[in-house]
Amino acid sequence: MAMREEDLPLTLGIQRIEPVNLQDPSVLAALEQARRALSNPRLLDVLTVRTAIQQFLCNALAEMGFVHPPVAMLSGCTDPLNHWTYPARLNYYGEEVSVTQSLILQKMLMVMLSPAGKVFWASPNIRLEMRINRREYKYASEFMQVDFEQRGGTYEQVLALVSDLVARLYAHLSDRCGEVVSRLRGAPLPEIASPLPLFDAEEAKAARGLRDDDAVERWASSQTGGRPFLLVNLRREAYDCFDAERGRFLNYDVVVPPSGENPHPVECLSGAERTRSLVDLERRMRDLRYPMAYFAPFFELFASLDQGHGAITCSGAGFGIERLTYAILGLKDIHEVYPFPRMAEARIAV
Repeated sequence: MAMREEDLPLTLGIQRIEPVNLQDPSVLAALEQARRALSNPRLLDVLTVRTAIQQFLCNALAEMGFVHPPVAMLSGCTDPLNHWTYPARLNYYGEEVSVTQSLILQKMLMVMLSPAGKVFWASPNIRLEMRINRREYKYASEFMQVDFEQRGGTYEQVLALVSDLVARLYAHLSDRCGEVVSRLRGAPLPEIASPLPLFDAEEAKAARGLRDDDAVERWASSQTGGRPFLLVNLRREAYDCFDAERGRFLNYDVVVPPSGENPHPVECLSGAERTRSLVDLERRMRDLRYPMAYFAPFFELFASLDQGHGAITCSGAGFGIERLTYAILGLKDIHEVYPFPRMAEARIAV
């Protein structure tokens, strides 16, 4: 007689997980990191500011008519970013899928194919960075990002929107938790106005003999009196629009200069006007040697629902919440924002 389903032996997925080895020195180091983080007397103040940052950005975007879809944590294909990352994959009912490294592809599909022309996500991201070398102070393998995208949004429009959001965020933090911020960073937040100061990365390199974007960030940080600024025209992702007429990439970062215990400029937002057609996007991906078979679901879905003959007309950006908290408060490194640290290229104990 066939067994009923309820009589079958239960096999828990957790029983197939290799247990943490408490004899491993790297695991012991990770446990010690968690002990220090949980017992940090500044943790509540740090998390209070982090909460205020995320709450302000989400409320501000919602007030501007952006809607928040459910978060997509898993994907058949996700933006891989044009830099070194380990593939983050897991078993999904017998199928291997990607965890969400970035929602940019989903944002583009939403605003170009659905009735929702303005979307934002407050979403967890898992990004397994490689080759971080001496920059581990700003890299975490899990982080929260407030991403937004607007159909018909142009480079100039989103630059203005981002400037306004950052200026209002600083004013909001000074008003709502200024005493906490001053205590943590050792000084009040500077007053800032919109638009933020703007520096062209390629022009700065050519004019000043700067080696790379990091050098441009360090130089520009010395020009703004501690105030955040925009860095534009950066050579990076496949979906960043290259304007051939102007000979420049229509993208942008928000960078917060060093303050408090942090000696480094911190890029806290990255965004762009998107590559303007499916044809251009595919060509750019091929130029960067992306594995195109992996992106087949994105191109198939776009082509099957597209009413614009392959046109892409949208712009957006994403704020890193932990990066913003770390930079605004002038913390020694980003891991002070985490009660359970998620250090890139390191062990996780809890």
